[in-house]
Amino acid sequence: MSNANKTWGWHHAKGAEWIKAVLGGYSSFHDSAVRSFCLRRIRQTHVDANGLPLTGNRMRELLDLRLEVLHNRYGAPPVSDRPDYIAVLDFLDIRTSDIDVNGMIEEATIMEMTLTEMPGELIQLDLTPNVGLDIRLTCKEVVVVDMRPYKHDIL
Repeated sequence: MSNANKTWGWHHAKGAEWIKAVLGGYSSFHDSAVRSFCLRRIRQTHVDANGLPLTGNRMRELLDLRLEVLHNRYGAPPVSDRPDYIAVLDFLDIRTSDIDVNGMIEEATIMEMTLTEMPGELIQLDLTPNVGLDIRLTCKEVVVVDMRPYKHDIL
């Protein structure tokens, strides 16, 4: 499969068509950089991890990750002085994770970032670094939240 036809699993994300439309196709995010990394517990549910109701008024807090990724940060600037894009990505209801947060001290340059469908209707994120932040997690949902323009020379 050529890279032009490859999705790197992004077709599993809600709003993935935004990546395709803005970037001209799906991206492996090679030569991109993680600008921000934020773990949050701001959502709650009345069901357990299997979708069964919790007893009484019990609630389960959901762990979510938001990444801001500077697309093509270390690649050649786009032609014609056009902007590149910051992809804001949410990984919702994390079930398992292996995250080396010490990697954020370094440049956090991405070699490849892929999504894979897993049993139990979960999605696995595998962010393989060139340098820095290394993430492997499984979650219930991946959402492309925003695609904001940026120019390489401003950063």
